[in-house]
Amino acid sequence: MLSVLIPNYNHDCLELVEDLHRQLVACGSPFELIVAEDGSTLHVAENNRMSRLQGVRHVICRENRGRYRMRYWMPVLAQYPYLLCLDSDAKVVRGDFVEKYLEYARRGTEAVLVGGLAARPGDLSDPEHSLRLAYERQRESRTDIKKGLSCFNYMIRADVMRRLQPDADFPAGYGHEDTVMGLELKRMGVEIRFIDNPLLHSGLDTNEKMLEKSVMAGRNLLALYRGGRYPGLEEESRLLKTYLKLKRWRLAGLFRSGYGLCRNPVRANLLSPDPKMLCFDLFRLGEMAWEDAGKKPARLKKNGREVEKKVEL
Repeated sequence: MLSVLIPNYNHDCLELVEDLHRQLVACGSPFELIVAEDGSTLHVAENNRMSRLQGVRHVICRENRGRYRMRYWMPVLAQYPYLLCLDSDAKVVRGDFVEKYLEYARRGTEAVLVGGLAARPGDLSDPEHSLRLAYERQRESRTDIKKGLSCFNYMIRADVMRRLQPDADFPAGYGHEDTVMGLELKRMGVEIRFIDNPLLHSGLDTNEKMLEKSVMAGRNLLALYRGGRYPGLEEESRLLKTYLKLKRWRLAGLFRSGYGLCRNPVRANLLSPDPKMLCFDLFRLGEMAWEDAGKKPARLKKNGREVEKKVEL
């Protein structure tokens, strides 16, 4: 009935696999659980202990394909009609997680089901990871905000997934794999439906790392748009849609200049214990505008003096 697919890179995911395995066995339906190491050099031996569990396969790939290509390659290994695709840095937070997906599978659902992300307790504070926590609470875990496909936690029919073909020219690096997959599914007429069946994201990026990854994601998004292979891409990304409006209204240059004046205080807020989502939106839009214009590295202040700094990714 169900194939659980988890690509992994350098993460200890044994606890996740054991939690899922307990639920899969309790449900009583045929299953397999496959973890594929994507060129991992860490935690491989620890993870290999999962092979002792019935129905679990630990596949060690020496080559690093990257998260985008792994999502398309792993379904080749699966034998059951529904694929439950999860990130390896997830944590199970509810006892009926697997059963809820199986209920839909037994009814023969044609839709892609996105289970969502669980929010951490509202009183949890961590200055080093404050931006990640704020984004989870105010954006990712909210169910009243329309979002596209999230590859963190979803179930899809195997025959539908195998009809999708990876883009050989997909840009390297982090960002927008799920945006492109969601767009392709919509072109095929496949419904993407959100259900209340979340997992917790156990890995937390530091504030600095999250800013770096946001810049890279914006760069990938621009590259995808410029490539012209994904008509309607702007409808899948509010960020891109907003920036294209600025260009259409001939305001992109003025916005870049204004952003340059406030970039330092914007970054300071995002690195603070109380980051604002408005500042995060401004940061992502501003960095995209600079990237599109091919601007020189931004000027940052250090000890009261201006210095040149590249955004290293």
